[in-house]
Amino acid sequence: MRRILFLSILALAFVTSAVAARAAGLACYPQVPATMLTTVTSQSGFSGQVFRFRVTATTASNGVTFPAGSVGYGAVLAAVPASNRARNGVVVLEPRYVVVNGQQIQVAGDPKDASILTHGPNPISEGAGVIPVPGLGLAVDEAVKGTNITIGPGYNFHVVPIGNLSARGPCVRTAGT
Repeated sequence: MRRILFLSILALAFVTSAVAARAAGLACYPQVPATMLTTVTSQSGFSGQVFRFRVTATTASNGVTFPAGSVGYGAVLAAVPASNRARNGVVVLEPRYVVVNGQQIQVAGDPKDASILTHGPNPISEGAGVIPVPGLGLAVDEAVKGTNITIGPGYNFHVVPIGNLSARGPCVRTAGT
């Protein structure tokens, strides 16, 4: 039994060190902090809708300096309104570029930030799909409404420059790996 435990711990240590070594060999561009300037809602937004954002802090990334205050543009990929069946609204944003010294620098949303934006589960809907009715048993409530989401000024996120995707993307392997 001890031998199996020892071998399990040894295997876990080996896997953990291999993953850490791989992660250490991955160099990513610094994130560029941004904030929304445009308001997008799941109720009235639509695919292709253009939104604007602003860089909030001067950041150098992939050989480009993104000055604070630079304006960027993106597109709404999807905007799904809430339903009356306890489904909350969803908004999917895709930042496209930041204007730096009159040039469009292509960017992508940082995958660590939420690109699909929605509310958490509606607490009322967690138990309200079936409602006990005294003397009748259970009734299904079809009128539980989800809530729409609004993303606007003050919503903070990060972008990263795309660079030349044929040569490298936002993250590259370093020489030692």
